[in-house]
Amino acid sequence: MTLITTDKTNWLLLQEKHDLTCTVDQEFYLYPTYLNRSSITSRAVWTLSMFLIKSPLLKVKEKYDVLINTSGEIINFMEDIAYVNAVPMRVAFNYPESLPIKNSWWRCYSRVYDLFLKMIDRLNRNTLFVTNSKFMEAIITRYLGRRVRVVYPPVDVENFKPLYRRKERENLVVVVSRFRPGKNLESIPNIAKHVNARFLIIGPSDQSSASTINTIRGLAKKLKVQDRVQLLTNEPRSVLLEKLSGAKVLLHTQFFEAFGMSVVEAMAAGCVPIVPDVGGPWLDILDHEQGKYGYAYGSSKEAAETIRLLMEDEGLRREVAARAYKRAEAFTTDIFTRNMLRVVEKAHARKGR
Repeated sequence: MTLITTDKTNWLLLQEKHDLTCTVDQEFYLYPTYLNRSSITSRAVWTLSMFLIKSPLLKVKEKYDVLINTSGEIINFMEDIAYVNAVPMRVAFNYPESLPIKNSWWRCYSRVYDLFLKMIDRLNRNTLFVTNSKFMEAIITRYLGRRVRVVYPPVDVENFKPLYRRKERENLVVVVSRFRPGKNLESIPNIAKHVNARFLIIGPSDQSSASTINTIRGLAKKLKVQDRVQLLTNEPRSVLLEKLSGAKVLLHTQFFEAFGMSVVEAMAAGCVPIVPDVGGPWLDILDHEQGKYGYAYGSSKEAAETIRLLMEDEGLRREVAARAYKRAEAFTTDIFTRNMLRVVEKAHARKGR
């Protein structure tokens, strides 16, 4: 197995944070480590440029049985399998809320990128398209006219299930997210203002996270909820497990999220998920049914009202949490492996090898 990534993989960090052990024969990365680009725009442009320049070399060499592209994009000249795990940049101008930075430059960039890819779409008509949710399937079918198969991503449900046994929980709302633009994390102080509960945002951060972190802290101070909105960055996995085991609610803030593995993890841990009403967490994970496995919201006010309801009605919270716990079983690693192997076998057969 050969792995080609944008950045050099930090295997030790993956093992520590995600309990992930993986062995590859070779690894190549496109993004030079000596280039320090903290700007999300410059980093995106550079990474895409390197991807488009170097990835055709993989196709020319033809030494691989199957090429799988998991970048989230559909670039037809290259892959045998395209696993689309987010709103592709080439159609993002139709969904400006999904862009990392919501301005006209990014929308223009998305349109130009789509026009460029349309010129090379016919170079490879044998690509198998796979995506991680029915929500994404609808977008790809509507805007790209592609037939696509849904394979839900692998969630380490078993590692979170023991946390469910903890019945005594505090009025704690956990948000699991990268500290990046586009995650809608700035809505949390406003939600916290209307709920008597603690809010904990936990997730990875890097040099591009500073503006997001400063915005959250500034809003929390302005709304006088800084004592109830806490940020934890780059903590080990054990800290995440500990916090989820004592929390009542998992709040997801990103609209147009393709899937949302952290939502499933929290459900397995005994938390009730509250998610935006547009995206894979609502359509796929919660099965588009209010109050069964969790709740959806369209505004900060609606999110606050639902959190307040669950904090005040322990019987309801336990009832929904029990159903959510069972629902998490639909997204296990074993199910993903079986489904993805079928796709790989089909792609291999198409190549006649």
